[in-house]
Amino acid sequence: MITDDPLLVTAVQLSCPPPHELWVFGWQALGGPQHTLSEQGQQLLETARQASAVLVDWQLAQAPLINTLGFYLRRQATAPLIALCRTGPEAQIAALVAGADAALTFPLQPALIQAHQVAYQRLVRDLRLEATAATLPHDVRQVGRLRLDRTAHRFFIDDQEVEVTPREFALLDFLLSRPGVACSRHEILAHVWGITFDTGTNMVDVYMYFLRRKLEAHGLKNVIRTIRGYGYRLDLPAEPPEKNT
Repeated sequence: MITDDPLLVTAVQLSCPPPHELWVFGWQALGGPQHTLSEQGQQLLETARQASAVLVDWQLAQAPLINTLGFYLRRQATAPLIALCRTGPEAQIAALVAGADAALTFPLQPALIQAHQVAYQRLVRDLRLEATAATLPHDVRQVGRLRLDRTAHRFFIDDQEVEVTPREFALLDFLLSRPGVACSRHEILAHVWGITFDTGTNMVDVYMYFLRRKLEAHGLKNVIRTIRGYGYRLDLPAEPPEKNT
């Protein structure tokens, strides 16, 4: 379980008494720079190999880290990431959009958590069977100084690799497929999150903010333009000046 709230820990322990066992990780030590996983985050992934589920105290501010954690958990395909929401459907929708595999409210039922684990493992098994039946072509998108290797899941500015979260990667993939084209927030939600309705959150704006910070850190400003009241547009980044010989 991931939380900094001792009251939430107690609530889960009461809902899932022995023989259920609970390991607790705090938010503060879990994340590294740029929403990556710290050493303790890697320890959580190892612990998850023995767990029925990874429970996470849902917080919108932690959405990028939740997305990163869900990505790595799905790669090792052992336990679903289940968000614990303190409020109603709005929080559950936001948690699922952010990358959780399921979203529950209190009181918790151990049998329901285990059912989510069974459903998750069935889905993983089916996807693995599908993946082994197909070959993966080498697929790269390049727009100016930006290069996205979709096969290796890597992003480069010029020839320098930039670490991005899985959701940021998906956003870049979408924007690079439409350089210079105005993309509405609804389009972005549909293509990047698979959501065709208004979630009632500013999830797109939050992720665009994080992505812009990473681009600006590498000298690319105003590459992602805000179109007020509509959405965003990827403007082609200028080519770097040639070095004098």
